[in-house]
Amino acid sequence: MNPIILIHIINMKHKNFLNILLFLLISFSINSQDHSIHKKWKLDGADERIEKNRKGDVILEFVLDAKINKRSKSSIQLDLKNHDFKFGVSFTQLRRFWGQDYGDLYLERFKEVFNYATIGMYWQLTDERSNSKFMDNYYKGILEWTKKNDIRVKGHPLMWHEAMPNWVRNYNNIDELDGIIKAHMKRLIESYPQINDWDVYNEPIGPFKPHIPPSSITEWIKQKGGIYPAMVEIYEFVNSVNPNKNYSNNHYHAKDPEFFKINEFFIEKNLNYSSIGMQAHMQSNDNVMSEEQLWNQIEDYAILGKNIQFTEITVTSSERFKNWKDHQAFLAKRDEIISKGGELDLESKPEYEEYQANYLKDFYTLAFSHPSVTSITFWNMTDQNAWRGHAGGLLFKDLKPKKAFNTLKQLVNEKWTTKINQDIISNTFNFNGFYGKYQGKVIVNNKEYKFEFYHSKSNKDPIKIYL
Repeated sequence: MNPIILIHIINMKHKNFLNILLFLLISFSINSQDHSIHKKWKLDGADERIEKNRKGDVILEFVLDAKINKRSKSSIQLDLKNHDFKFGVSFTQLRRFWGQDYGDLYLERFKEVFNYATIGMYWQLTDERSNSKFMDNYYKGILEWTKKNDIRVKGHPLMWHEAMPNWVRNYNNIDELDGIIKAHMKRLIESYPQINDWDVYNEPIGPFKPHIPPSSITEWIKQKGGIYPAMVEIYEFVNSVNPNKNYSNNHYHAKDPEFFKINEFFIEKNLNYSSIGMQAHMQSNDNVMSEEQLWNQIEDYAILGKNIQFTEITVTSSERFKNWKDHQAFLAKRDEIISKGGELDLESKPEYEEYQANYLKDFYTLAFSHPSVTSITFWNMTDQNAWRGHAGGLLFKDLKPKKAFNTLKQLVNEKWTTKINQDIISNTFNFNGFYGKYQGKVIVNNKEYKFEFYHSKSNKDPIKIYL
């Protein structure tokens, strides 16, 4: 029988049958959608914006020693060694591996791509009342390493209601607590002067959210008159300790209109802070940002005139959850298993490894192309002890690179770099290159002269190189 006739007969005999059938077919189509495939973004104008916003012209003027024959044939080699833009990774995992072979390899992998590290300095880890000797040695050690390897760092955070010692969380005397909070922030700023970037109060639009249990901090904020005056007082305080740091206002949900409002309020109050931090943990399908969503979010905040940092990025190579609710159910189950001494981690899968690489390529390209964005920090570099049990690293547990790691490496070190090797015939050399720190070499009469310089947007005059 003709299938069309059959459907007609079924519909005539059972009025609701076809509707039910169609509903089931549509539902199956939606639920069976392959979320392991990334649909490539359009990225219209992105490469042009990168050329405009991340590169500039520079003139090198060589000041020659009198002994050098100015008519000699010469050549020049230039290599961008460190981007002005901050390509980062969080070091929250590293403390578990510090001083081990695994940690050494982790750091070597880091140097292959990244120039910016977020150091987790949560209060419960830096608490003076506990035995924090290991953490202090760790922080000093990692800061020595970052200085030696020309890595910029951010301290994360000076204050956060979800990362406190129990004695602070349960502190009853709110008047005394005010001094305790400020003393803690002052101690961090002054104890680690090498850290120029700080997240001040992490996730300020959070203490009164339903999922946050009340604590002494909740009462402290109430006593200040609410989140807005409390945050103003905190920012004024850290600036009284040191006004020359780069302070950031960081939140997990930039789409929350309250976060936009509090930044407007900060600007109205003329608070000294440099950056607005945005997180993007994309572990369920409903949290994955589209091209339009990402661009519009950046544009919305760019009008405030602050630097925009993507502070915590997660794109997992394990299967994503359908929605936030399913993700929370998994986390609750995982917490229960961990409390009993077990483990529950999601495995990396080849199809999602492909997705992770392709998505990050587009995400980084679009964000890097916007002039207001100054940094992108991926949250976990390895799947070992990754946040919330996802395969959210750029490396497998054995530190072998995933496709995503190699994709970012290619972008940063090959596509978005400047390398020059050519003859020169005068004492000046002009080029257009990415902003950042350069290493160079001039060869005159078969003799090498090495030099370094920094190319930035502020360069207006020729950069003098003394040979």
